[in-house]
Amino acid sequence: MNSKPKKAWNQGERGSATVEFALVLPILMLMLFGIIEFGRVLSVQHLLNTAVREGARMAALPGADNATVIAKVNEVLSGAGVSYDGLQLTPADVSSASRNDPVTVRVQVNYESVAWVGGIVPGFGGTQLQGVVVMRKEGFI
Repeated sequence: MNSKPKKAWNQGERGSATVEFALVLPILMLMLFGIIEFGRVLSVQHLLNTAVREGARMAALPGADNATVIAKVNEVLSGAGVSYDGLQLTPADVSSASRNDPVTVRVQVNYESVAWVGGIVPGFGGTQLQGVVVMRKEGFI
């Protein structure tokens, strides 16, 4: 009878799983952080659109002034911890707009100021995220 022990089927490949994991892990982590960062960009873009929509709704009301519009935009953005880099109102004084005149609210944010994992997603560096809404000024006949 042969007393020689049988060799395991994977005895010659002891470290191959570790090497494969070490090679694949950076790629998987890059993909994971890229997905997270892209989701953050979409979330901030949606937040900017919501903020300018609310600001434009305030600007379209009769008797609205710039301070009211800016306060509304700040209220929406500060709820998520985002501050804008630029805010533009057209006309420059929304209280001077006549009935049915277009009122534009534009807010800009640098991508780097809202990124969670900066530099992971190629092509976003130096990008300005912005929200723009145009509404007609309301008023009485």
